[in-house]
Amino acid sequence: MWFTAHHNRDALERATSDLIQRIQRLEREHVQLRAQLEGERHLRMFAIQLSNAAAGAPALGAAFERVAESMRAPAPRGRAGGLARASKAWRRFDGTFMPESVKIDAYHQEYERYAVGGRARALNALRSANGTFLRNSRNMRVGEQ
Repeated sequence: MWFTAHHNRDALERATSDLIQRIQRLEREHVQLRAQLEGERHLRMFAIQLSNAAAGAPALGAAFERVAESMRAPAPRGRAGGLARASKAWRRFDGTFMPESVKIDAYHQEYERYAVGGRARALNALRSANGTFLRNSRNMRVGEQ
């Protein structure tokens, strides 16, 4: 038989070895081609997503701008806005709203009304060596001692 010949057997082993090497080389190239195609597919998908994001950016920016404008805007006119303003506002006796500056002046006047009495009492009060106020008979109320 021709399988038993030494020369034929060596040729068959070389041919088998060559085929195995070619198959391994083809498998490596196949893996590289798949990786390259997969990378290109990912790149195409990324480009599509990037273009979609760029197309949606103006609408998103406009929405953010409208939100910022609404936050800076005063309370709207009408029932809801008027109720919101009225809950914090002061009214005069005739029912009209008082400006914020008049409200602040009223706060200061009320503070000064109480502070004047305290300052007057502090001028005539007795103090200890460390500066604290002392109780004296003029400052004590009835029943305290």
